[in-house]
Amino acid sequence: MANDTRLELSVIEQRVCNVVSAQLGIPRDKVLPSSRLIEDLRCDSLDLVELLMELEDEFLVTIPNEPNNPVGKSVFTRQPFRLGDLAEIVYLQQGSGKPERTSGRQTKLPDFDYATIPFSQLGGYWQMDSSHLTYSLFEPLGSEIGIRQFRRRSDGMRCLQLPAAETRIGSDRSDAQPDEQPVHMIHLDSFLVDAEPVSTTAYCRFLNSVQATESVLLDWFQLNPADDRIAQMPVVLSDNGWRPVVGAETLPMVLVSWFGANAYSLWANGSEWKQYQTQAGFLPSEAQYEYAAQGANREPASFDSDDPTLVFGQHERGTLYGASTMQMAPVHHPIGLSSFGLHHMAGNVWQWCQDWFAEDFYQRPESRAPNPVNTVETGVRSERGGSWVGPIELCRTTYRRGRVPDARGRCLGFRCISPVDLLP
Repeated sequence: MANDTRLELSVIEQRVCNVVSAQLGIPRDKVLPSSRLIEDLRCDSLDLVELLMELEDEFLVTIPNEPNNPVGKSVFTRQPFRLGDLAEIVYLQQGSGKPERTSGRQTKLPDFDYATIPFSQLGGYWQMDSSHLTYSLFEPLGSEIGIRQFRRRSDGMRCLQLPAAETRIGSDRSDAQPDEQPVHMIHLDSFLVDAEPVSTTAYCRFLNSVQATESVLLDWFQLNPADDRIAQMPVVLSDNGWRPVVGAETLPMVLVSWFGANAYSLWANGSEWKQYQTQAGFLPSEAQYEYAAQGANREPASFDSDDPTLVFGQHERGTLYGASTMQMAPVHHPIGLSSFGLHHMAGNVWQWCQDWFAEDFYQRPESRAPNPVNTVETGVRSERGGSWVGPIELCRTTYRRGRVPDARGRCLGFRCISPVDLLP
């Protein structure tokens, strides 16, 4: 395209819709420039990366992970992101030529010595009965760097008690998106937060403990038989109950909806999991997540594409994954660390939050209330953190986006919080 006449935006829009229809297997009349990739087309991050590479071939352009001009950067991070926005990026990149596809991506997962950080999450099953009423749900583990630690008996999760704080939320960086602004101070009460994302092992413990119906399992994680993501489903039902796929025992639980994450958070905290559709459970609020993640990464400009502290940009075009071969790091591996020592607060897997996602929430007075949570229904739940599939830009601690609550993604997991009044 470098030597060709520039294409009109309207022409690019129609060709982008053609490519998306073929790539995602969606009828062409259902694919429009106004279609939202996540909410309408159910495009997860892995689908999006493959789609971007297909468009690079179709239009002979480079679609960079981090657009090097403020206009491109603004378009690339719009919320919600529509096919018309994707076409606009292609329009802006005309003449850039096809990429080498090597810069800005990590080539392998970092190696660590994990002997001092054991995997503590439990399998099997757990049932709270009268014998559990004689002790607390949380077992004290002592303190580290002034932070009290506990282990949740329901799932074996190591939890950290973060102190109450007046904390800064949002971003005033030059590349911050409107939904991250303005920067504002809020008060957060002390709360417990999981040290790492929930694993497949712990999620199977939940499934074996609650014995949910088939319709409920469809709400949580089970896929339509025609869904090609079944090949990456990390848990299976055996004669002895639910178990992780061999090799995926310590990986984050992905392909789980907000409903499936919320149900787990209720169960893990000794609450009624059957209220998962109507009761706000124990997923972190956006404010709690951002506070907990502070220190999880440095300024993006200082990142090296081989930086071992984050897991991002691992996907190579055309790679077919099994449940145990997706390029994620195990939950107990010390990556994407926050200043509190929490694992995977940036990169590896996106994580569901409690809030309904709204672009203008940070501009509203209620975002400055103590312990703010957006409870106004928008049809889209918030997620934070970036993932093993996407670019490093999305790993910023203030980056915000959302998905419909029944969405499932191969790079979307969760962690829980717990109230301090459950402590011994």
